[in-house]
Amino acid sequence: MKKGIVIGLLIMGIMAGAACVFQVLLKKNAQQETMQNAEKKELILWSYYETKAQKESLDLLMQDFNQSQKEYIASWEYVPMTEFTKRLSIGIMEGNLPDMVIIDNPDMMTYAELGIFEDLTQYDELWEEEDQYYQEVWKSVQWDGRYYGVPFTCNNVALIYNKEMLENAGITPPSTWEELESTAAKLKKENRYGFVMSCVAGEQAAFQVLPWILSAGETKNNLGGASTQEAFAFLQKLSEKGYMDANCVNWSQNDIARKFAQEEVAMMENGPWVIPMLKEAGISYGIVPLPMKEDRVVIAGGENIGVIKDKDVDGAVAFLKYYSQGEVMKEICLKSSVLPPKMKEAQEAVTDNPDYQFFEEQMRSSLSRSDFGGWTTISKQLSDAIYGIITGEMDPDTAAQHLK
Repeated sequence: MKKGIVIGLLIMGIMAGAACVFQVLLKKNAQQETMQNAEKKELILWSYYETKAQKESLDLLMQDFNQSQKEYIASWEYVPMTEFTKRLSIGIMEGNLPDMVIIDNPDMMTYAELGIFEDLTQYDELWEEEDQYYQEVWKSVQWDGRYYGVPFTCNNVALIYNKEMLENAGITPPSTWEELESTAAKLKKENRYGFVMSCVAGEQAAFQVLPWILSAGETKNNLGGASTQEAFAFLQKLSEKGYMDANCVNWSQNDIARKFAQEEVAMMENGPWVIPMLKEAGISYGIVPLPMKEDRVVIAGGENIGVIKDKDVDGAVAFLKYYSQGEVMKEICLKSSVLPPKMKEAQEAVTDNPDYQFFEEQMRSSLSRSDFGGWTTISKQLSDAIYGIITGEMDPDTAAQHLK
């Protein structure tokens, strides 16, 4: 046998042996990691986050938290927003609840009052940075003078428009109701609507319709008056004239964004969480305040993290403390395209993503839904009323009376 062949065979043998050793080490490390994870306490979080960016942000948060300590291993499960309350109710009866939930912030008071959330007031380390949060966001984690969670994200809505469509039509973004109507009329085409907002049953419809009512001059303590009727009449007119698709009663805010990204909608009411979808679609978009009638009123949106009563409270608090770190919060919020609830981090986020600037400025003068007494009831009334307006089942007067 030639010397070169012998050397080649020896090298191949050495390489094969090394590969076997490497595979053994990999297997051993995997087994050790599995054993280590098995020894950790499991933490489960429920969330209705559904966009690609939102899901990736939660994946990243779980991964980073798990690597930051050795006692807990956290994971999250998706629960559709429309089924969230139902799943919680079933979970209570069956004893099958997670340790934590991410919820729409006005729901925190309701669940706290029902006794679903753990009272976390004793954990002083969670509240020592209270003055760093937007005031309206911070108020949403409290009920009856006690604390039941921490703010997770914050946001608000604006008018997002297709720049190219408006420029081609020689139109500037509308700032009043009259301008919105005329602009929507000019932009309406056979396969395109001028303006769309989400009127799907539930909290999303309430969140989207409330600014129009308050803009008409209504106050939070006087919903259902003449200004409410005026707002419903305006939105009904947009639908009846075909400027706004009546199918909006079936579309979530994310559904609306998909229609916008497919250029089936020229203008929409929506929030910063849809921006990644628009960027991915290559849409040239602009952001301006919602058109106003009398006053411009901004409603704060966003989520809180609540801890389920009698679950692993210590583990959940460890998770909340980790997330409440400014840099962690900013990274996760940037990933999911929403604002951090801490003011400094939100302003820093604007530097990283200029699209946030308008929404951050609006947060400073926003109104919390938690300020409305009995918001759960009001939310359903608003949702039912706008559904009735768009479907023609209610006239503006009937819809307004529905809120009294």
